[in-house]
Amino acid sequence: MMKLRTFACTTALVAAATTATAASVDYSMLREDSRMHNELLGASIAYLIDENCPTLKLRKFRLLNKAFSLRKHAMTLGYSSKEVMAYVESKTEQNRFRAIAEPILAKRGVKAGDDESYCTVGRAEIKQGSFAGSLLYES
Repeated sequence: MMKLRTFACTTALVAAATTATAASVDYSMLREDSRMHNELLGASIAYLIDENCPTLKLRKFRLLNKAFSLRKHAMTLGYSSKEVMAYVESKTEQNRFRAIAEPILAKRGVKAGDDESYCTVGRAEIKQGSFAGSLLYES
């Protein structure tokens, strides 16, 4: 099963890994925050496109910049850096965003196993200037 990367994957490159557990913290404010939801969903969509389209790639530095900004936003909601990292690295949350992203991609024309369908949707995201599109480029 392909690991769903979110902003945390990029942030993890420059931050120490945490051992905080998701079970000990109430993450409902993060789940309900529209910015957190929309940006993590956009990153999930971009990641799925990157993983399945051989000609579109993630803009890693832009992703890193967005990750830091989103982490700062989450911290204004009262969460520590470690708690934010635990949230976005959580398999439960990654699976939750994947379960949201995959039907959105399917609705836009993506077919599992059809790389070009991912590329077509990815190019449309780039052209629209969507959050997911802003994280992608054509190689």
